[in-house]
Amino acid sequence: MSQSPSQNYPLDRFDYQLLDTGSFQKLEQFGPHRFIRPAPQAIWPKSLSSDEWKKAEGEYKYFKGKETGGEWKLFTQLPKNGWEIKFHQLTFKIQPTGFGHIGIFPEQAANWLWVIDQLKQLKGTKIQVLNVFGYTGASTLAAAYGGAHVTHVDASKGSVNWARHNLEISGLGDRPVRWIVDDAMKYMQREHRRGKRYDAIIMDPPSFGRGPKGEVWNIENKLSEFMEACQNILSDSPAFLLLTTHSPGFSALTLENMMRTYLPSHKKGTFETGEMFIPDQSSGLNLPNGFSVRWLSSKRS
Repeated sequence: MSQSPSQNYPLDRFDYQLLDTGSFQKLEQFGPHRFIRPAPQAIWPKSLSSDEWKKAEGEYKYFKGKETGGEWKLFTQLPKNGWEIKFHQLTFKIQPTGFGHIGIFPEQAANWLWVIDQLKQLKGTKIQVLNVFGYTGASTLAAAYGGAHVTHVDASKGSVNWARHNLEISGLGDRPVRWIVDDAMKYMQREHRRGKRYDAIIMDPPSFGRGPKGEVWNIENKLSEFMEACQNILSDSPAFLLLTTHSPGFSALTLENMMRTYLPSHKKGTFETGEMFIPDQSSGLNLPNGFSVRWLSSKRS
């Protein structure tokens, strides 16, 4: 059964705000610092005055003629080692990176709370969660906070170290989390050979990437193989699944179709499918930013 997700974006208890959008840009507040970043979906005009946009402390621009790859222009001196922001009971280190990222993907906030909620309902059960393409670990923190045993996989050692730091500053350093720096496909294939199974899998595959040994990932060519690898390590009675992507050309329905095809298609459960977004505080519009599909076992709901 498929239904639209109840995408109530958590505006409270989050030290982040999307202040304004328009003219292919977004104005964001991360704690005490304000930035401008590209937003190709924001084809409408801006709402705030140019004076408000000029309060930004930095701007990320794509290289001329490209929509990937760019550089920061910082207008003020930022803390050398980044700074911290809060999301409910979790703490994240924030720092501009060369790819234009800032340390978290705020459009995922509703999914973090969903993960926590599912695990809280499984109190006393040792749920094994795999977070693959885990980046700086927001979903890992959510799963750890919810009481799961978590395995965090990412090909970037720097991202894994960042995620570990986030766990520590969130006061969750004693939670059972395994940190794996590896190519996602190779890791899951090894887990299959070992007979390892997971009760829940959180997946956010990138459009393009490289593993630690130069392995090439292209979502159009690899997603089917990836979903099959997930199927091979999924337990016989899974709790939930979360699949998201920011890849152009994909849709929420595409993701649901892939999940129905490869994962719990023969098991009863509920699908929640839709766009990820962030509310624009000035215009009242919602900035679309990727797609998600959630699957929840009917035995767990």
